[in-house]
Amino acid sequence: MTTTTTRSARRIGRTCAAALAACAVLAACGGNGESGGEPVTFLNVLPLESLSFAPEMIADTRGLFEARGLDVTFEATQGSAPAIQTVLSGGAELTRIGDIETMIAAGERDAPLLAFGEPIHTGTIRMISTEAAPITRAEQFRGRLVGTPSEGGTSSITLDLVAGSAGVPPEEVPRQVVGLSPGVFDLLTSGRVDAYIVSLDTSVLLDRTRPEAVVYDPNQDVDAGAQMYVTSAEQMADPQTRDRLERYAAAVEEAMQFIIDDEANGFAETMRLIGSEYEVPALADPEVATAALSAYVDAYTSGETLLGVSPERWQAAYDEIVGIGQLPPGLDPGAWLDTTLTPAAPTP
Repeated sequence: MTTTTTRSARRIGRTCAAALAACAVLAACGGNGESGGEPVTFLNVLPLESLSFAPEMIADTRGLFEARGLDVTFEATQGSAPAIQTVLSGGAELTRIGDIETMIAAGERDAPLLAFGEPIHTGTIRMISTEAAPITRAEQFRGRLVGTPSEGGTSSITLDLVAGSAGVPPEEVPRQVVGLSPGVFDLLTSGRVDAYIVSLDTSVLLDRTRPEAVVYDPNQDVDAGAQMYVTSAEQMADPQTRDRLERYAAAVEEAMQFIIDDEANGFAETMRLIGSEYEVPALADPEVATAALSAYVDAYTSGETLLGVSPERWQAAYDEIVGIGQLPPGLDPGAWLDTTLTPAAPTP
């Protein structure tokens, strides 16, 4: 299923849902045009009501999209694969997916994708273990049973990358699908799994509410894992679509800077604005929300620019993915990158 949301639609309490086929989204779920702006569809592969999408929600609630003449529609898809197919078919202008999925789609499956911005410069996946049997280094995953949200996918590939950084073959790290329910932590404490994979938001919550939880951050051992804005090469080549993408990126950049500046105030205005239009579970506990937003600010500002993509880090991520056999060597990852659209202002 695909869930579509526009700001004007929320004002009158209307929602729209449409079935997402592999390559198309029903046009009936697009923006309703009340804002008078040019339509842009953003595909979020996770629920929008996550602090991972704080820049999008701030750009919406502060009117930053509208100020740039855009009528933005958010549509939730069931993962990155349908998001990629929909962007390639022209059913949406852009999505935000990981560098891992982007490179595998472009390099292994010859998908004509282009990454043009990097709003989150570091990986947001975390691995949770317990103080009774902590995992704090990559080599400690050897022989440990790790719970994953689904079979294969980015989480599992990230685990392969972490293990590979310590010379541990993927087959020496057994894994089991455990989903994402709150009860997964009980599987850990009961010894049914040795660790499991969560999002950044969830890791912050566990770190604050479960004293026995130990959080391992893959960024200490791997370069891959950044989040990318991605469109199709065909849409990037169209001057009108390219212009809309550039305005979208400018609105998000301004929203990111707003969140960064608001850290000095404990993110009070950020949380107020998001809560005025969106029901984000993390906001129920302001301390957890503050800690999560601080972690995301670190991810926004860990690059040289807010949205700019480092070709060196991009190459390093490709080399890591090649190292675990997910991509063939000898390709040019720069061909999947457009660094001209988002030369964001230097971070403070």
